[in-house]
Amino acid sequence: MKIFKEIREFFWPLLENDDIPNQNDKNTMLDKDDITVASSHLKETLEYAINCYEAESERRKTVESKSALFIGTISVVTSIIIGTTSVLVKISDFNITITFLVFLLFILTLYMTRSVWFSIKALERKNYHSISIDDFFINDTSDDYFKKLIAEITNKTKKNSHTINSIVDNMTMAQKYFKRAIIVVSIYAFSILLHCISKTCANFEGCLKKTIETINTITISGLNILLLYFISFTAIILSIIAMKKK
Repeated sequence: MKIFKEIREFFWPLLENDDIPNQNDKNTMLDKDDITVASSHLKETLEYAINCYEAESERRKTVESKSALFIGTISVVTSIIIGTTSVLVKISDFNITITFLVFLLFILTLYMTRSVWFSIKALERKNYHSISIDDFFINDTSDDYFKKLIAEITNKTKKNSHTINSIVDNMTMAQKYFKRAIIVVSIYAFSILLHCISKTCANFEGCLKKTIETINTITISGLNILLLYFISFTAIILSIIAMKKK
């Protein structure tokens, strides 16, 4: 069964549902009593907690920017492919080649649709916990003040991390399907090239024979042969000199 799963994953990857702990679970939440940092290091720990929060926020912005770029790129590529196929269908007879191109277009559309779908899911509105000025309005002693702030910011970072990981998963799936779409586009372009060659040179055997006859008509004079020998001999001498210098 593993080989069938690998084949399915190659053509149609799926998002694996991993068991992710609930970030809202009280057992995973940090309390001020859990912070055992020395008083002299509380300010540094608070700065580190804020840096972690900002790093997660930057990761979210990066992924969302990629998703928006993906949607724009896919839209352009899809428009070009559909336009090219419609032109081919109009100017060509409906034969096995056109049928194969339409089939490739269907596969490409599926991959592009899945890429757009996961890109849009990455841009969907999700629960995101932000730091506000109200979080710093804590009336407490110096050490407890810092510990409560560290716990609050860390808990928000954990909750945001779960949401951002979901966004990253969707973006990863969009990239997987986009990679497969690129492969299909390559096959599609190569098929169009073969189709154009077959139209331009319908009698391939006759064209090949004509090309060979043209090559056979080429004559090389004795002077040209001597010139070629001279160039080859000079290249060998220069190579030997370069090797000796090295």
